[in-house]
Amino acid sequence: MNYEHNIYCIDASAFITMHRFYPQSMIPDLWHHLESLIKENKIISHEIVYNEIVPKQGKKDELAQWMSNFKSAFKPVSQRQIDLLPDILNHFPKLIDEEAEKEQADPYLIAMLIEIMEERGIFGTASDHIIVSAESERSPHKIPAACKHYYIRHFNLFEFFEDNGFEFKVGRK
Repeated sequence: MNYEHNIYCIDASAFITMHRFYPQSMIPDLWHHLESLIKENKIISHEIVYNEIVPKQGKKDELAQWMSNFKSAFKPVSQRQIDLLPDILNHFPKLIDEEAEKEQADPYLIAMLIEIMEERGIFGTASDHIIVSAESERSPHKIPAACKHYYIRHFNLFEFFEDNGFEFKVGRK
């Protein structure tokens, strides 16, 4: 476990999967651990992930309400990210759905991590920044494939849980 040094960049797919399959009402300890990691700046994400999940108007579901408490953990679009997008989308055009009305976060997450790693001069296994997603690792069109291409570490949710030493137990109320 390297969780003491790792910084996890969480994709919308991971937040949504945790919300659906590990809800706060059933597994509150997980959500307390996530809150702690956010407060320790060990979890970050992108403002477009935030915008994908948290509606600007109308009723917010439980996940959106929870995320609203941590808006500062969602980093803004930078000029460097915008500059990186053409290359990312040239290599991975299916990271986005061209029919979608809202901005889509996947290429921005990749660009954000490239930007961070460029600033630090550390790529690949030496980097302590890891994208966490619930996307298929078999697809050549999803975040895991883009991470591999750009030498960005990627974890699925189980690897994220394991890296942090999370343990899930079943008990009765």
